[in-house]
Amino acid sequence: MKKNQRRQNRRRLSRGMTLIEIMVVITLLGIIAAAVGVAAVNMLEQGQIDTSRTQANEIAKSIETFRVTVGRYPTAAEGLEVLANPPKGKPVMDRIPKDAWGNDYEFIIPGNHNPSKYDVKSFGPDGQEGGGDDIGNWPEEDGE
Repeated sequence: MKKNQRRQNRRRLSRGMTLIEIMVVITLLGIIAAAVGVAAVNMLEQGQIDTSRTQANEIAKSIETFRVTVGRYPTAAEGLEVLANPPKGKPVMDRIPKDAWGNDYEFIIPGNHNPSKYDVKSFGPDGQEGGGDDIGNWPEEDGE
């Protein structure tokens, strides 16, 4: 009789996983996938912010080059487009880039963050002025 009992025990052990065990594994995999997804989205957003800040600073450098070439800063009416189509001389930029969210950069002279010069500004992820997420050619800790 002991031989039969051993065979039955082996059969029970070799049947595989129960439904509850499978559900636990699937739930754990879902939790891990969600955590990884959230981290990836946060990294993407930070990359967009960094890209927009870098572009705003590059546009600011182009404005300084324009000032040296033309002898003045662009006017508010001329805006950033004057960097690609200057009144005289070669263009400073081939084209004015859009921010990471596909919006135009704003040129404000005199600037709110740089009152003695100008601001080059992206409205950030929400595309709206203000709200604390605007990005520009000012130090990071000088947010809005």
